[in-house]
Amino acid sequence: MRLSVAVNGRSRLTASVEGPGYLNAHLNLRNQPKDQDFSNQLQVDATDTSEARENVRMNWEKISLSVGDVIELRILGDGAGDPPAQQRKSSEDPRNLLTQYELAEEVVNVIADCEKRLWELTERAQESEPNDEFEKFRRAVGKIIYAHGALLYPIYRRHKKLIPKELEGELL
Repeated sequence: MRLSVAVNGRSRLTASVEGPGYLNAHLNLRNQPKDQDFSNQLQVDATDTSEARENVRMNWEKISLSVGDVIELRILGDGAGDPPAQQRKSSEDPRNLLTQYELAEEVVNVIADCEKRLWELTERAQESEPNDEFEKFRRAVGKIIYAHGALLYPIYRRHKKLIPKELEGELL
């Protein structure tokens, strides 16, 4: 994947990711008087997910914009791009949790047991509750399981052996 950015007809950068991943361009116009933030910027970032148990995040320099600027994003064929301004591996993320593998493994197992029980209760609720009650319960359980990611993903980033097979190659 590769894209080029031009502002007012002038080429500014070419970003690329070889293989699986994500490549994003974000146009951010801010009017936040409380924070004294009145910026207009284009940010290009990417995540390379080609390694099963490691993501590489890349950011290119933000491009400041002014009123009247014309931004052109062009999707290009595969090839080389400009080097990113910043690149970091998911295993280096400062938000990773738990240096002790045994403790991390225990947390993963506790959450897996909790999720298994919640799904069992969801199946029982489907059999015994009116459909509208079951749907409310199912959505609430889904929110809980989603929130578990706040613990699991920072553990997975640090302890690659704990990543379940079904999450290999996904965003960490």
